[in-house]
Amino acid sequence: MDKINFDPSEEGGFELARAIVLQRLKEDRNWSQYDHSGTGFDRYVEYVGDPVAGRRRLCFLAQDILWELMIQGVIAPGLNINNPNLPFFHITEYGGKVISAGKYLPHDPTGYLDRFRGEVINPDPVVMSYLSESLECFSRGNLVASVVMLGIASERMFLLLCNALLDSLSDPKEKAEFGKTLDRNAIKPKMGWVLDKIQSLQRDSPRLLPDNVNIMLVTIFDFIRCQRNDLGHPQDSPPNVTLEDAYVNLRVFPSYCGMANQVINYLQTNKV
Repeated sequence: MDKINFDPSEEGGFELARAIVLQRLKEDRNWSQYDHSGTGFDRYVEYVGDPVAGRRRLCFLAQDILWELMIQGVIAPGLNINNPNLPFFHITEYGGKVISAGKYLPHDPTGYLDRFRGEVINPDPVVMSYLSESLECFSRGNLVASVVMLGIASERMFLLLCNALLDSLSDPKEKAEFGKTLDRNAIKPKMGWVLDKIQSLQRDSPRLLPDNVNIMLVTIFDFIRCQRNDLGHPQDSPPNVTLEDAYVNLRVFPSYCGMANQVINYLQTNKV
């Protein structure tokens, strides 16, 4: 495991400290009490400069992060019936899913966005803006707002794909037909048109796009869009989004964007 460089003299350091805390929670299943000495972090950290100052700074930030994770439901006070209170803590059932998950943890928004920028080539700035807002809302427990922001990011990604498809169409009649469809406000006809076109492209041999492209671009988009529409318009009853709902949506979104980007890149260099 590569250690994380931590420089106590640098301003902030909170995001690095969060990554260190999450890494320790993931790998050290015996960690169940606040670490006042900071020595328990040593296997995960490469201190830059004075290690004593580094441990002291990391311990201070780790306390804030543990409280944040407690508010988010990843950990909870107490270890067992004999130690039911702080400074002991335990990973919750939901937290176990978070800690055991791979990449793209919404509870680590900086790491999430850094990985997104690295894997989705030249991400659209509007998509990034709404995605960042969704992660910020998630971190603060504003789950309805998080899902709505992510739905807008998803819809923006789909419209970028639609524009790339329109530019790529070689048949003037087909292009005019799809152009009229895009001018309408309704999303569903646009989705149907794109799905039909992609399915026709996939009937060619060899297939031009990955086998699961329809599922990734339409099913996942529709899943997120429906939740956004249900939450973004007045309803007869108050909106309800669970923590796991918002968490799953944010975990799925990068795969959807990656596939959409792959299709857009193909359409920008090929006529269909």
